[in-house]
Amino acid sequence: MKRIIASLVIAVGSALLSNAVFAASLDGTQWQTVDEKTGEKKAIIQLNENSGQVSGKIIKVLDSKKAKANCEKCTGSLKNKPIEGLQILTGMRADGTNQWSNGKLVDPETGKIYSGKINLSDNGQSLKLRGYVGSPVFGRSQTWQRVK
Repeated sequence: MKRIIASLVIAVGSALLSNAVFAASLDGTQWQTVDEKTGEKKAIIQLNENSGQVSGKIIKVLDSKKAKANCEKCTGSLKNKPIEGLQILTGMRADGTNQWSNGKLVDPETGKIYSGKINLSDNGQSLKLRGYVGSPVFGRSQTWQRVK
């Protein structure tokens, strides 16, 4: 009987640990963005981790009228690149449990580049992305939902 209970405790503990690891990983996850002003679903973003850094690109624009658009207001190597496939998030580094910071964000609608940070919810189903200039106090946040 003790062996059965011990086995159950180990199995439950392993399941809880694997869920915690899953929630804290952004690698390969897809997120749906929502316009914070209109509530309109805008795009699907693919996040990836490589060498301790998180990056993200737009893999699908949900408004069919904007799906084939280029980033006309972007500068440098992103200028006139298609918005679908555009790398909009780079260089985020883990900054504690479920937090990443010190990255850069590109807003394809304005072409502006912001400093950024990410906070993943405890259940791993949503993240808060904050873009700012100078200090996080001077910025705005978006909440993205995990695509299942």
